Amino acid sequence: MRRGLDLWREGCPPWESGGSLLLLNPRLAPVWRNRVLAAEFPDLADHVWLGTSGTSGGLKIVALSRRALEASARAVNRHLAAGAADVWVNTLPLFHVGGLGIVVRAALAGVPGHYLGDWNAAEFVLKAEDCGATLSALVPAQVHDLVAAGLPAPERLRAVVVGGGALDNGLRERAESLGWPLLVSYGLTEAGSQVATARSEAQHEGWLPLLGHLEARLDGEGVLELRGPSLLTGWMMFGQDGRTRWEDPKRDGWYGTSDRAELRGGELRVLGRLDDLVKIRGELVDLAALERALQGRVRSGRVALRLTPDERNGFSLRVVAENQTARAEAQGASEDVFPAFARPESIVTATIVRNALGKTPRY
Repeated sequence: MRRGLDLWREGCPPWESGGSLLLLNPRLAPVWRNRVLAAEFPDLADHVWLGTSGTSGGLKIVALSRRALEASARAVNRHLAAGAADVWVNTLPLFHVGGLGIVVRAALAGVPGHYLGDWNAAEFVLKAEDCGATLSALVPAQVHDLVAAGLPAPERLRAVVVGGGALDNGLRERAESLGWPLLVSYGLTEAGSQVATARSEAQHEGWLPLLGHLEARLDGEGVLELRGPSLLTGWMMFGQDGRTRWEDPKRDGWYGTSDRAELRGGELRVLGRLDDLVKIRGELVDLAALERALQGRVRSGRVALRLTPDERNGFSLRVVAENQTARAEAQGASEDVFPAFARPESIVTATIVRNALGKTPRY
């Protein structure tokens, strides 16, 4: 297996050189990196391997074939009506399916793609203006940075897909007031990138059109299952117990996600991740919904919810705010946002640790 960290600067899709390519997050802890590099992977031609979080603190390395990546890219290009007149600017890391997807979309459309490198809101705007970008993709944390800096959208930019986490409605409205044409999306590594994406910035009721290359259904507990050509071939599982194994998690072609959802016709509404549901004092709490509600009341900075195991109550909550003003706003809003049984034990000011896609750990 050929191993690397950078794909974009090679200027070609990952499969053109043959074999398979492993793209690892440079922030991956050395102990995990060493285990991955020492492991025996299946010999899969024309595949890219991408890391994603596993259960119980483990790691999954997902195998996506050329066919899967191209199926996803074609579907996204159709959905965005991306053509020869478009220019992509990529802000996302190439070891993540969101950034990799842009490489493939641009290559299949035969259009320019420009890579920003390390994220900086002002530099992103300048880059987009200089190259005449029409399309891009961001995560909510990046949208927040653009709004916090008061940066208006470049004139030629016609669509910015937002994924990698839920976008707060208040933040979205402030971004759109600056001219940012945001398209909310839902996707996952195991599906090769986007699964459902808004058609216009006016589509904000929570329902997103499914991209045409995928079928969707719900299991008996309301958990989303997907089937289609962009799904993973399988994954390598690296457990905390030191064991490593290869498996294909699909059953009869269907992949079970970890997301609760609703379906109506060709539209999808995601309700939240199964692992965002915890019990506090015997009551089921949706952490993602609480965090979104709190962030909607806090305008001066980001906030995040943390969990602490509690022998008596199951878990207790702690709010982390990135600055003192945000902390004060969170304190003022907490009584309205949190039910009495789930009031936070503390509200503190601290650095909010996020990964390259803007996601935060709960512990």
